[in-house]
Amino acid sequence: MNRSSKTFLSGLVALAVLAFAGEMPFPQVENGKVMLLEKDSPYILEQGMVLSATDTFEVEPGVTVLMGEYAKLMLRGPVKILGTEAKPVVFRSADSSESWNGIHFVSSSKPFEVKNLTVENAFRNTVFRARGIFENVKYVNNYYGLWIDDTPEVFLSRCDFTRNRFALSVRAGKVLAADTKVSNNVYGLYLEEGGNYDGDMTLIKGNLEADVRHENDEMSGQGKRVSRNVWHRIETGF
Repeated sequence: MNRSSKTFLSGLVALAVLAFAGEMPFPQVENGKVMLLEKDSPYILEQGMVLSATDTFEVEPGVTVLMGEYAKLMLRGPVKILGTEAKPVVFRSADSSESWNGIHFVSSSKPFEVKNLTVENAFRNTVFRARGIFENVKYVNNYYGLWIDDTPEVFLSRCDFTRNRFALSVRAGKVLAADTKVSNNVYGLYLEEGGNYDGDMTLIKGNLEADVRHENDEMSGQGKRVSRNVWHRIETGF
């Protein structure tokens, strides 16, 4: 084999190694479904993506998704993120020094099911007018770990909130929690107007500024209340 042939072959091998080591682009909706497979992991999502109410989103155990600085995932349809304890699913920033815009469960006609998931470095993750279960989900180092708003019921089973600025906020909705820990955050649980948290309050402890806060108590002396539109405007800017 001559020198030019060897150089060409070496180039092909190098390209193959780079392709194998690189991230898989986040798939588009196909036949009403987005499916993330462990064999194609890690994926990367550079920008925002919205799935409609008829689009199904499913994730296999062991999948990692790297999120770009302004990436946001809005899920309006059925959701099954089914990691295992041995192979959790992970959503985190592609650059650990940057945040991303979070995962949002919105107005789904079917309950979502999320198990063995870790969410790191997001600005804000939300559940809005949707119902479902989070089981063994870890929210780590987010600005707002999870914001639950106007929901009939959300179940938190064996979840863990740690190193978030605002760990868990509940507004105009009901949360049923079992074995869920909220500790080592700046602020723990925030109950806004109409928010209800039914769980073991002794597991909300060790947060730097406050473990449990109530909007009515904080605003009663000021004649104010927090406007939901403020947070909608903030999110629109991301």
